[in-house]
Amino acid sequence: MDAVDREIRAARAELADAGNTKGILSLPTRVRIWRAMLDPADDETSYQHRVKLKIACVQHVHHLWYRAFPEDQRVEEMLTLAQQLMYGQVDPNQTMEDAESFFASIYEEIEDFNSITQPAVYVADASVHMVTSTCHLSPNYDTVGRAVDDDDLLPDSLESSYSCASAAAGALNWMPVEQTDVPARRAFWAWYLDEAIPAVLAT
Repeated sequence: MDAVDREIRAARAELADAGNTKGILSLPTRVRIWRAMLDPADDETSYQHRVKLKIACVQHVHHLWYRAFPEDQRVEEMLTLAQQLMYGQVDPNQTMEDAESFFASIYEEIEDFNSITQPAVYVADASVHMVTSTCHLSPNYDTVGRAVDDDDLLPDSLESSYSCASAAAGALNWMPVEQTDVPARRAFWAWYLDEAIPAVLAT
């Protein structure tokens, strides 16, 4: 926990930096937190913590999906699949196909990407990557790789917390600050650091 606390303090400082005009919590900073969260003596708990953190993120912005599509339960279905995967209750291969099918269908179904539907798409994207990353059954899934910027992972490998922060902000990191709800992005990352991570580690 000392290592996690140290990385969270560094993350808070990054978020509060006067030069961070977009309220971004960078991918390298989050990777350091995820690595600190790993228990080298308990891969299963480390894996579950990773999945639970993604689930918490999607649940936190789930209302933005329902705002656009109040009768559509597919994000809820993704949340259920992630939980079932975490406990070995469903087949990862079939679940991967289900998630990828949802991802493809969203872009076929939505014709007008606006201030309501675009955040919903980010939520859907987060839920899909929550499931597909969970299918890999590894606590190290998000801590390897050479990407140093979330937008380097576009369009197929975005990490769920970034997509959720983008849903809250209504914009991806690369988009102009004028198109971004910066206070909402900062609020999401503050929740992530101060509430979501401690809650997950307490389970």
